[in-house]
Amino acid sequence: MTRPALYHLLLLPDGSWDAVECLAAMIRRRATVPTVIVDVSAVQRLTIDALAILVRKAMRLHTVGGALLLAGPHPAVRKLIQRTATGSLLPVFAGTAAAVRALAQDGRTWHRTELASGRGTLFPDPSAGHG
Repeated sequence: MTRPALYHLLLLPDGSWDAVECLAAMIRRRATVPTVIVDVSAVQRLTIDALAILVRKAMRLHTVGGALLLAGPHPAVRKLIQRTATGSLLPVFAGTAAAVRALAQDGRTWHRTELASGRGTLFPDPSAGHG
């Protein structure tokens, strides 16, 4: 499946489990494209449980042909990703511009798009009936 050259840019205000879970729920409910850049520059520390949520969301995005990229992580966050060997699922970049440049290595011009204002189109609604 070819990914559209669109990405969502989301800001993670802190590394708490609650904040990361909220971000993951926003992606699940409102994403319209499978590529998400998360600006983590405000995150000083990330708990292992919060990292697990990001890894699960990255795995889910991979299943629909996308990726979750982290932009601007502090050294402690980089170290946690390195120690847990999750960098292949959560690639890190110096900032948002670097993440977009990495995406553009496929020759396409990438554009930011906002999350859907209602229900997104990327993930089916599990509560909806199939009949």
